[in-house]
Amino acid sequence: MGNWDDIFDQWARWVHSGSLVPGGQSILGKLIECQGVMNYGSGGGPALDCIEADVESAVLRLAAENQAAATVFRVEYGAQGNPLDNTQLKRAHRQGISLPTYKRRLKTARNHVIESVSKRRK
Repeated sequence: MGNWDDIFDQWARWVHSGSLVPGGQSILGKLIECQGVMNYGSGGGPALDCIEADVESAVLRLAAENQAAATVFRVEYGAQGNPLDNTQLKRAHRQGISLPTYKRRLKTARNHVIESVSKRRK
């Protein structure tokens, strides 16, 4: 596995591109519809098997049990939020939480995503 921060930055760009799912449906919409499993079967579209999809799937599963941590993760890597929030302190304040809480939630989310993606990619 490469550098996790690079993978997460790649994932955020992938989320914003939204053009990888056929039929005009967003990637997030398809992942939600399929409960985090990307398999188009014989529906004519390609199977979505990339590390970015694995990261998104892990974040969606995390959001189901810990929405706050998933939101911090999305904001930290730029998949959501204000691009002018260029420090963790600004990102934490924008969410109305302290910096230690932000860092704790980010650590929880990173650990969840890394563990989930690592298991899937073995």
